Amino acid sequence: MSAPGLAVEGLSLRLGSFALDRVALRLEAGEVLAILGPNGAGKSVTLEAIAGFHRLREGRVAIAGEEVTWLPPERRRIGLMPQNFALFPHLTVADNVALPLRIAARAAGQGGAASSLRQSVEALLKRFGILPLGGRYPQFLSPGERQRAALARALAARPRLFLFDEPFSAMDAYARQGLRVELGQFLRGAAIPAVFVTHDPHEAAMLAGRVAVMRDGRIVQQGLAEAVFRAPADVATAQFLGVENIIGARLAVGDGTVCRVSVGGAMLRTGAGNRNMPAGGDTVACIRAEDVALRPAAIVEPTVGSNRLPAMVCGVSGAGPLVTVTLDCGFPLVSRVLAREARALGLAPGAAVTAEIADDAIHLIA
Repeated sequence: MSAPGLAVEGLSLRLGSFALDRVALRLEAGEVLAILGPNGAGKSVTLEAIAGFHRLREGRVAIAGEEVTWLPPERRRIGLMPQNFALFPHLTVADNVALPLRIAARAAGQGGAASSLRQSVEALLKRFGILPLGGRYPQFLSPGERQRAALARALAARPRLFLFDEPFSAMDAYARQGLRVELGQFLRGAAIPAVFVTHDPHEAAMLAGRVAVMRDGRIVQQGLAEAVFRAPADVATAQFLGVENIIGARLAVGDGTVCRVSVGGAMLRTGAGNRNMPAGGDTVACIRAEDVALRPAAIVEPTVGSNRLPAMVCGVSGAGPLVTVTLDCGFPLVSRVLAREARALGLAPGAAVTAEIADDAIHLIA
């Protein structure tokens, strides 16, 4: 069995009054992990600890099977991209990319032929579509061009691991969207494991196959991104991940094969993931707005695998391709539907509709 791309075990440290508490992460070769959490959760400190910038109290870090816990940053072969990309302003794009190649050649006791170095730099610039920009200085580049130059420089160092510290935080929404797409395409093609930190759940969902949710210096939940987003471990995590419907409920049936909950007078069937919940106790039902489909009011008969509830529209908001609809189903419910669906249903305050929720779209938190 091949070694994981990154293994972090029991990582603990203290910086003033802040502490990381037994952080554990595992990332296979070629996987992308997002460390997701609010400001002050410890995301950047974790990244810096992996890179070797902090002395650990406990724990170990291994990259591609090699323990690097006590190695200095420059010997870990990590490509670190901070928020501002950290291109040297006094060097051209080509010279920025050439710098790690020159450093590697000197470390190996090799002078490095100028023609070979130039060919390597040109190959990297061509790979990222910025060959014509090799003679420019960073201040004359767009945000997207700076990102591509920084990626080329990082790849020149032949890293075994990429680390990204909120690389889009200083950009406007338009630039951020385009660069997310570009970075995602690069990471999928690079086959190098990568960790990036963000406080934006949407960003994490776009870029990462795995997610680790962090709060107060601890990892509170991690796993495949889809599983974490659909089944948050606790209410605080559900709120942070943007679950729109977090509703108090009571377990009516829980016998190991089926689970039903009472919510505002309605009885809802839930999916197999909740079947071992004990009956008779209080719980919280989490339902993402996009999982609440809307049908004409006349369609109310039950269907296998989903719940259908009569509802009244309380409000409709949103001017883009998606609109948010607030509903009264005997309890408040939020739905998000395509604008064309909203028009076809004639959604407006006071309109009657049927809300449809798949059994497996309801996640219960004890």
